[in-house]
Amino acid sequence: MKLLRMGFTLAELAEVLKARDAGGAPCQRVYNLAKEKLKGISADIVATKRTEQYLKQVLSDWEHRMLGTAPGQKSNLLHSLTGDISGSNRKANQFRRRKT
Repeated sequence: MKLLRMGFTLAELAEVLKARDAGGAPCQRVYNLAKEKLKGISADIVATKRTEQYLKQVLSDWEHRMLGTAPGQKSNLLHSLTGDISGSNRKANQFRRRKT
């Protein structure tokens, strides 16, 4: 059903169908729910784009680390994500997510 594809939950779908079947006109409720879904999707897109940018920065940092590391030696890729690079003179990761 298209409403499910739009992000409506089964409970929301049941609610509006029940209202409709009882002779009501749940159009305003459906419209408002759809607007909420769109706002949520838009927020998800923004968050996904932020994550994409972060990942690109991390991969760029890792590429430089890999190029500066001899084969078979540790590049401290995972440690670079935590800032804990004990025993290394490499800088802590400048790309860590900030709490908002």
